Amino acid sequence: MCFTMTRYRLHACAFALVLGATGPALAQEIHAHTAGASGIPQGIPYFCANPTVVSVGSGAWSKAGTWSTKRVPGRNDKVAIAAGDEVVYDAVSDASLTCVEVNGHLRFSPAANTRMKVRTLMVTEAGFLEIGSAAAPVSPDVTAEVVIADQPIDSAIDPAQFGNGIVGLGKVTMHGAAKTPTFVRLREEPLAGQTKLTLEQAVSGWKAGDRLALPDTRQLRAGERGAQYRPQAEKLEVASISGAEVTLMAPLKYDHKGGRNADGRLRFLPHVGNVSRNVIVRSENPEGTRGHTMFVSRASVDIRYVQFSDLGRTQNGVLSSADFNSDGLPVRLGSNQIGRYALHFHHDFGPKETPANGYQFTAIGNAIDSAKKWGITVHRSHYGLVQDNVVYNTGGAGIVTEDGTESFNVFDHNFSMRSAASGRAAMNTGYGAGDPGGEGAGFWFRGPNNFVRNNVAANCDEFGFGLAPAPLGIVRTPAFKGADTSIARESKDLDTRDASVLEFSNNEAYGAIQAGLAFSWSGTISSFAVWHSSRHGVTGTPTDTLTVDRMTARGDPSILADPLEKPVGLWFGDYKSATIVVSNADVEGVRIGVSSPFFYSQTTGAATARRQSGSILIDNGHFRTYIGVNVATAYAVNGSAGGPLKKAVVRSTVFEPLKQQATGTDAPETISMNYGIVPNDPEPRDPILVYDYNKQPGKNFKVYYSNQAPRTVAPCHDTVAGIGGWVCVLGPGK
Repeated sequence: MCFTMTRYRLHACAFALVLGATGPALAQEIHAHTAGASGIPQGIPYFCANPTVVSVGSGAWSKAGTWSTKRVPGRNDKVAIAAGDEVVYDAVSDASLTCVEVNGHLRFSPAANTRMKVRTLMVTEAGFLEIGSAAAPVSPDVTAEVVIADQPIDSAIDPAQFGNGIVGLGKVTMHGAAKTPTFVRLREEPLAGQTKLTLEQAVSGWKAGDRLALPDTRQLRAGERGAQYRPQAEKLEVASISGAEVTLMAPLKYDHKGGRNADGRLRFLPHVGNVSRNVIVRSENPEGTRGHTMFVSRASVDIRYVQFSDLGRTQNGVLSSADFNSDGLPVRLGSNQIGRYALHFHHDFGPKETPANGYQFTAIGNAIDSAKKWGITVHRSHYGLVQDNVVYNTGGAGIVTEDGTESFNVFDHNFSMRSAASGRAAMNTGYGAGDPGGEGAGFWFRGPNNFVRNNVAANCDEFGFGLAPAPLGIVRTPAFKGADTSIARESKDLDTRDASVLEFSNNEAYGAIQAGLAFSWSGTISSFAVWHSSRHGVTGTPTDTLTVDRMTARGDPSILADPLEKPVGLWFGDYKSATIVVSNADVEGVRIGVSSPFFYSQTTGAATARRQSGSILIDNGHFRTYIGVNVATAYAVNGSAGGPLKKAVVRSTVFEPLKQQATGTDAPETISMNYGIVPNDPEPRDPILVYDYNKQPGKNFKVYYSNQAPRTVAPCHDTVAGIGGWVCVLGPGK
């Protein structure tokens, strides 16, 4: 073995790795750092082994006496902050350091402009990196920057590509000047040519020169989606601010219209997010070797009001990661290495003693701008707080939980906009195949075990919120705060086949999206708002029980003149064996309010319906749509053959006709058993049961499928205006 002694710390030598090399001792020496506990089998190299400059006491970075060489660190130096030393960084430097290793305390001056350019900044388990703190954030009138140098990755010592960024294993605090709120809804519609934005409320900490992100709010139609999409999101510069009025440096290029009721009254307006902060972590060259951040193992991390710009080396698309042999030595380097994201909590269990705010890691008020893939990534990390962040212009998804084990994290009041799909997404092919999380989502949660509240997603290629992964089976979750889930006694199993989402409440999605929310778990969707979604407001395929309460959806009714445009408020895919309740829904301006179609075999032309039991209740809703409710129930013959019937009930729900009429042969209907059903299907179906129709007490009836089928398929043939199907009027109490 070879070691180099610094003043307070022993460093393993950095041997050059050669592809095809052998020897377990060599692998262990190079890769012993955090191996196993961090979820990184090969460990993380000591990037600053054999440092060229070491601190010899506490003092200012700019003072020669602070350093072993009696000179201030310069270009290509490998710098070590020794244990027990506190070094105050007070420089503005463009000299590229090879690495900085923090074993002691590296504190950026909060009262002066600072800039450090470095290939890799690593905080070891005993180290402390402080770029502002809760007690002393970086002053609003100065800027603190960490610039990740545009230097090639050293694959000899770093084949897994952990370097070229900030790697934190110890204590990390970054606190910039607060901007509150970080995003805000507008009070007036922003239209092309305008140079002012009127905000819903006054803001604090916003100033001239700040950059704002405004999403594309259109409801896309044929010719505007997919490969034909041309983004109309805008990044704006502030000229001045007075109260709630923002003057821009240049006029808006596009209209960013709000969502309206079916009668044209304005119901929703877009948000604008501030993506400027005075603590900045960025890549020197976004087109070169980009940087990333990773916080690992027992890292104690509190990051607030920090700007992460042009970070993330992992590309949107199918991964290609390094392979290692049984000795931990590389046999193949990766061309699209996993895990290099803008802001990444990776197997970060946090300190054994939970911080005072009650969270194992904290990310509040940050701005992520232009990440190659994923903006904020939480991977096998638990009990964290992700709040008030603004994420703009990411690949795949804006805010992510990576593998589905992530538990008890709180995602509260974040704004994620403009997330582009990779074109090779594979949401349901299993983790690691295709490009899971590459669909183009504002938020993408692989597992159900988190709290998701008060967030806003806008202008994403696929959906605002994605909680629709492939089945995960049994996953390991923490038994307590600070638990290391790689240890059996500190963890407990969660069977995701029976799990419910812990919370999904008061979220909103809109603008240039295909679906507002894709939801494949059990649980409750509460107070969800979605507008200008091209396909579905909610796509629901629950495992067992799903309640959607107080959902609001608004579409652009003028689009319905095109018969090919068929946006739906709530869509449930064959509610087999599931209990679904839709209560207090408010849906206007879409083709269909609630739709649950049956499956149709393209190969045989036969309609199919599974025999599992299931039910859907639509209660106390309001629908101003072309088709109110269209639910295809199961074939009645399946019930007679021993399979239980599916049940659909519509109760105390009001239907209003849309003024806009769609082109085509289908007439508008409030409740339809016929819309979209295969013609000439003679089989009877279980009816939809309707109670207190249009909130008229006692107006009860059954609706049977009847489209081009003989009258014998239903036991009675009454009619009710606006109902699509054979009707059987029920007497009182039936």
